[in-house]
Amino acid sequence: MTTVLSMPQGGNSDTEMLASGPELGPPDAGMEWPTGTVDIMVGLLTLNNAGSIEAVLKSILEGLRQFFPDASALLVNCDAGSQDETAALITRLAAGIIPVRTVSNAAGSYTNLSREAGFPGREETIHNFCLTARRVRPKVCLIVEGQLRSFSPGWIDHLAKPVYEQGEDFVVPLYRRHRYEGTLATNLLYPLTRALYGKRLRYPSGGAYALSGKFADEVITRSTWSGAATKYSVDSRLTTAALAGGYRVCHTCLGTKDLESKLAPADLSVVLAQTVGGIFHSMEAYEPSWENITRSHEVPVYGTPESAPDPGPLHTSRMVSGFKQGLRDLLPLWELILSRETLGQIIALDIQDPEEFRFPPLLWVQTVYDFSLAYHNQTLHREHMLKALTPLYLGRTASFVLETQHGDSAEVDRTVEHLCREFESSKSYLVEQWRWRDE
Repeated sequence: MTTVLSMPQGGNSDTEMLASGPELGPPDAGMEWPTGTVDIMVGLLTLNNAGSIEAVLKSILEGLRQFFPDASALLVNCDAGSQDETAALITRLAAGIIPVRTVSNAAGSYTNLSREAGFPGREETIHNFCLTARRVRPKVCLIVEGQLRSFSPGWIDHLAKPVYEQGEDFVVPLYRRHRYEGTLATNLLYPLTRALYGKRLRYPSGGAYALSGKFADEVITRSTWSGAATKYSVDSRLTTAALAGGYRVCHTCLGTKDLESKLAPADLSVVLAQTVGGIFHSMEAYEPSWENITRSHEVPVYGTPESAPDPGPLHTSRMVSGFKQGLRDLLPLWELILSRETLGQIIALDIQDPEEFRFPPLLWVQTVYDFSLAYHNQTLHREHMLKALTPLYLGRTASFVLETQHGDSAEVDRTVEHLCREFESSKSYLVEQWRWRDE
């Protein structure tokens, strides 16, 4: 490959641009640091990806060559402490094609971060990427995870063009999924953020994003990016910052997502606590942005969403058992978190047959809102409280599957839409209780 990407001229000096922020690796042979802004800055997030990084990098370079041949570009290897040859491979493969800089952090010191995000240290890695963007002032920032085996050159076009040509600020992928993939998003994260901020942005699931230079520069200055917020999912905080900050958000369709993950699956209670906790934490920082919103609107979708074939029937018996076990073990905690009316209805679910189990949408909405209020009121230790939501989520997921198992994808979509509308119509309860507890 002989792609040569044009470099910008003029602007601030190297000294001015490097005055603050993360330490950058040494210059690559034959390449100079850009003096001024660049059009596209690609952040390649890596952690011991020597086995897969060559294909990902070649797709990035080919995508830039095909779809943005006249754009100036910079590749920033945001490495979370690789112990293999990942960084050296990137430098060698990109030599003479695109300027490369390495921004490193020690992954081992970031043990509180979300396992859902892909690897330890991801939050700090993205933070360093945004600091670099502040110096370079790119028009478009792309974030690509190094273990993303399904990345193709066309993804560069799909991700970057909405920012580059349409002025979007935050581009979230829609992947090809089967109808029950991502139930945490469809039954909790998406309905809740939609009701709060009034935009129908399906919850992101990592892999790749696009940000405007403006958003990348401003997001790390927000209160939700430091202090206690860092224990929560970085995806959650990016999303709420975009929604609450009045930025232009959209989806782009990318097809199948295939990650080469070397980590064991994260515990559900940990993932749920870190993603939902991120939303609850942001509610306090962004209260003026969400409390007066009463309806939601669609966001632009670039491309056509695709559905994958179902993998086969899902067995809900273990989910229902998990709910009922939680009812036995966590009832004293639920009594402190949930309103008396909500708790009474949840206790009544215990007598249902597992094959006919139903967790009504409105009851689920009341449950989630009560948990958010308990978080705000610090009724319990917040981490314990968030994990106590897990059995209730399992019950709602089992009900969701049982409600729709004989329908098609359209039936699933209608069920999700109905749930979203319940979250929206019941939001007045949340606002009233939130204000009452603040008085």
